[in-house]
Amino acid sequence: MIVIGKNAILEILKTTPKEFSKIILLKTLKPESRLKEIVHLAEENGIPKIFINKYEFANYFDRKNKSEGITQGVLGFTKDYVYSKLSDIITDTKNVKNPLILILDEITDPHNLGAIIRSAVCLGADGIIIPRHNSAEVNHTVIKTSSGAVKYIPIARETNLINSIKYLKQNGYWIVGTDLKSEKSLFEMDLKMPTGLVIGSEGTGMRNNIKSACDFFVRIPMTGKLDSLNASVSAGVLLYEIFRQKNLL
Repeated sequence: MIVIGKNAILEILKTTPKEFSKIILLKTLKPESRLKEIVHLAEENGIPKIFINKYEFANYFDRKNKSEGITQGVLGFTKDYVYSKLSDIITDTKNVKNPLILILDEITDPHNLGAIIRSAVCLGADGIIIPRHNSAEVNHTVIKTSSGAVKYIPIARETNLINSIKYLKQNGYWIVGTDLKSEKSLFEMDLKMPTGLVIGSEGTGMRNNIKSACDFFVRIPMTGKLDSLNASVSAGVLLYEIFRQKNLL
């Protein structure tokens, strides 16, 4: 798998550098500090480095990704991303007080998925579940958008989200979704509990069967000029309120 971007590559070099088989860098007369750090860490870990010109560098990308890659000036080659088992995520959170797992219902935009992963790591989520079908997968765009945050949170890729929700409930989790018609706002709900937080898709929100599986619904208070937020923005707002409540003195 290709990993694009200085921040993403730096995070992997700092955490699991042996994942890289090689790193390709764009030749430049004045490399900036992060590129110098990448070179240093690659040398420190014995990772092959190849410096090439702009024309050669562009050949590593299809048309859709060229500008993104060339602007960053660095890419790395790693093994494909390894998803976690949901059972392992549950086991690893047994001793966590009020664990939080995100359930992403058909988030198809890799930039949204990457942004949600980054917020989840920054705001203390313990795991993420994505569906195997009709969903963005962890690829170079997601890794870049998350600034490498995928290295800090386990992600399970499940065939059936309803079965995953049932499994969470069997292990003491409460499932919380968002609904504009909910009487209770996000700020009125006590979220200090083991929580499976559902984030609906960018276009249609939660599917009906997922909505039926929720235990509670909350709404995000808004001015009323627009009736919805971008999926990754909604996730950030929800995650921050849960983080705030869990960290109140």
